[in-house]
Amino acid sequence: MKTFLHTAKLSLFFLLLLSFQSCKKEQKQEQSVSIETPKIAIEKILDNYEIIWGMDFLPNGDMIFGEKRGRLYLKKLAGVEEISGLPPINAAGQGGLLDVKVHPQYATNGWVYISYISSSPYSSLKLSRFKIMNNKIENFQNLFTASGPTGHNGSRIIFDQKGFLYLSIGEGPSTGGGLSGLNKNAIDPGSAWGKVHRFYDDGRIPSSNPSLPGNASYNSIYTYGHRNPQGLAIHPKSGEVWLSEHGPLGGDEINSLTAGANFGWPQYSLGINYDGSKISDGHTAIGITEPIYFWKPSIGTCGITFIKGTRFKSWVGSLLVSGLASQKLHRCKVEDNKIIAEEIVLKDLGRIRNVVQGLDEHIYVSVEGPGRVYKLSAQ
Repeated sequence: MKTFLHTAKLSLFFLLLLSFQSCKKEQKQEQSVSIETPKIAIEKILDNYEIIWGMDFLPNGDMIFGEKRGRLYLKKLAGVEEISGLPPINAAGQGGLLDVKVHPQYATNGWVYISYISSSPYSSLKLSRFKIMNNKIENFQNLFTASGPTGHNGSRIIFDQKGFLYLSIGEGPSTGGGLSGLNKNAIDPGSAWGKVHRFYDDGRIPSSNPSLPGNASYNSIYTYGHRNPQGLAIHPKSGEVWLSEHGPLGGDEINSLTAGANFGWPQYSLGINYDGSKISDGHTAIGITEPIYFWKPSIGTCGITFIKGTRFKSWVGSLLVSGLASQKLHRCKVEDNKIIAEEIVLKDLGRIRNVVQGLDEHIYVSVEGPGRVYKLSAQ
């Protein structure tokens, strides 16, 4: 009898073990399904506009977007409506209506932010905010002005997870890097150009901002040594601010920002000047922060965004980078705050100006020539 019971217990044990292993196998199969490569569907949702630099979403799903020439629109389910009341905008060169950003608490405060090159006074980059009432701009407030001359204007706006507002600004006039570069705005602590600025949402300057060498106290400058930064994104896990910026011939960069960091321009670059002259031997020096990733030759880095949510499966956590010169949308695989691999998601559509993820988790890409927006859906 004891032998029978012992055998029965052993049989039951092995049955439970097999059941557990089967369960583990099913769990592994489910996990493998959850990280598979997504199948992408592409739909054109806007067409025949001028350059669409900035775009964002209201809580109800409406897309707000701007044309570089100085026009602002809302794309609703029923169609596109223009928003009136913008200030005079200078769209010459790399100027115009640049970024558009909706406040994270828009549902309760109604604020929308824009950066643009002003026509009055001439040659200044401004950060302003306003509210929209019946497709008209109301309560317009100027928060910050970087006086000219303009040129490489950069310009993106983003809010971090703590509610700080960041504004990237290019170096202004382009004169090249290294010893031949005459424009030292980016490393001049007294100049607003060639910097990333950090504010509270009402334009006040946080006392936790760094004090740069040569400044007696803190101001709006958060990082410096930037050439032409046209992309900002928040890393979804670390909360760090990531930035893309144009190099000259080669040396387009992705940078992770830390307070007070000097990113080297115009003294350091992994590219060369347009006349072929050397800028520096690499990007390593005491007091200089290296990029975490770079392209050589240049791809023309512009808008960037991290993929969040669950829709895009194995792509979640990747950084999408829009390429103007490459005319491609690049997906960069990110691990431990580093880019470890890269693939092309879109190509042959034209110069890709911006990429954002909507509240619906779909990806929206703006392309030039003419201005279009494509929606990328994971099927």
